[in-house]
Amino acid sequence: MLTRTTRLAIAALFGLQIAALAPAQAADERVNVLQYALAHPTDNARLPAPPALGDSVPGAIKLQQPEGSKRFAYFYYGGQPVIVDLKTRSIVRIGG
Repeated sequence: MLTRTTRLAIAALFGLQIAALAPAQAADERVNVLQYALAHPTDNARLPAPPALGDSVPGAIKLQQPEGSKRFAYFYYGGQPVIVDLKTRSIVRIGG
């Protein structure tokens, strides 16, 4: 059984981890990239194979970046939005 001091220390560390994530999330909470992509479809991109989560998006694929989003962009493939992390150009979501 954990002592009260140990439980408080664990709770404090957990709180610090959550607080560290808050600024990164707050910037993109102003715009929901998936909702924006669904409301602003584009022509389908041509890829050699269907996209999969974690795949890197080739530089030749033009990404649409909603105003207010610095972290995510999107393109369309097969009539579905594909959400991309701009820092790594990796696919983080497919479809709506």
